[in-house]
Amino acid sequence: MKRRCPAVLDHAQASTLAVRTGEHCPESGWWYPVQARRAGLPMATSRFVGQGSVLPAVGGSPSLWLPTRS
Repeated sequence: MKRRCPAVLDHAQASTLAVRTGEHCPESGWWYPVQARRAGLPMATSRFVGQGSVLPAVGGSPSLWLPTRS
């Protein structure tokens, strides 16, 4: 499989990772789709994704995933 590096949303904040649907998760933890936040959906759409797992589509559409930070 082709290696990909996760996208960085803001170069000033290198700790903010964004991963697209179909890419492998770089770290285990709770992730949420950006489109859900923009649509005003609750954070209940967050899900736990293990490192190396493929991030899923949301409602049949590709999404950009961000880690949930406490």
